[in-house]
Amino acid sequence: MKDSGNLRIIDANINRVTEGLRVIEDIFRYCYDNPVLQQGIKDLRHRVANAVDHRECIAHRDACSDVGFSSKGVLEYERNTLEDIIRSNMKRSQEGLRVLEEIFKLDSVQIALEMKTFRYSLYELEKKIMGNAKRILGRGLYLILSEATMEYEELARLAVSAGLPAIQLRNKRDNPATIIKCAHKIRDITSNTRTLFIVNDRPDIALAVQADGVHLGWQDIPALHARKILGHEMIIGLSTHNADQAAKAQDMPVDYIGFGPVFPTTSKTQSDPVTGIEALNEVSSRSRVPVVAIGGITQDNLSMLAGIACNNIAVINAVASAKDPFQTMTALHKRSVEIL
Repeated sequence: MKDSGNLRIIDANINRVTEGLRVIEDIFRYCYDNPVLQQGIKDLRHRVANAVDHRECIAHRDACSDVGFSSKGVLEYERNTLEDIIRSNMKRSQEGLRVLEEIFKLDSVQIALEMKTFRYSLYELEKKIMGNAKRILGRGLYLILSEATMEYEELARLAVSAGLPAIQLRNKRDNPATIIKCAHKIRDITSNTRTLFIVNDRPDIALAVQADGVHLGWQDIPALHARKILGHEMIIGLSTHNADQAAKAQDMPVDYIGFGPVFPTTSKTQSDPVTGIEALNEVSSRSRVPVVAIGGITQDNLSMLAGIACNNIAVINAVASAKDPFQTMTALHKRSVEIL
């Protein structure tokens, strides 16, 4: 195949496919710690790269004069979660394989059929991947449902409408049967939305209602044991109350840590000592996992956290006691995304 245009198409799409697969591979390697899917993606990437000797293609590469270089899709930079990145790069790789399949029909039916085989292998991998892609805690307001004047389910609906990244059911008052009943309703409300549903303290209830994860206290079941119960796919959060606990949490199988109380709070009868903003800043800058700031945060003091590298702010009373919970959670979410 000597046509320069065809060679440039092959070069661009071999790169497109292998680059897209490498992005997905690294997410499953470094973020999800999933060796099976990471290896499967890697194997396919190598098969695609070795299927064609495209050294001749490289000689015809002309990125500087590529008329499509400056062309950008409307949603090209819209990524909110790792799942969004996986999905977009999966689509990119599939489209690239289809282009290669078509262009090789002009020169080598054998290679064209090989590209088709790769494409169908990728469809099967996608099915496995999207079923194992752990959802990631997005930035913004993390709403904790605890001792609210409004029904938990209604607050959950408002949180989904406000686009909050996560809500946590923290019911210390009711019996397990009542909590499970409520959790099932919240799971229904949050299903197929961007709002994660986290259950406080109880891996068994989180598993029973198929929540997105569980949040543990320092004295609860150890994170390692919770991971064995919940498997790889569920999110595990852990409360930490000082720099030493936050440092130890880095070696645990957790997906985020809560840190606080940053300010004085009345959410607990026996609160831990106030950590302050300086400690939050230090922990956030050192943590390998997202940090959720919690404790006494309100619309009045939220701006004091500006520039700190934490992922979320969590509130209970600021929304639970608000005259207009929806307006308050929306404002807190918008402002936290702006300043963090």
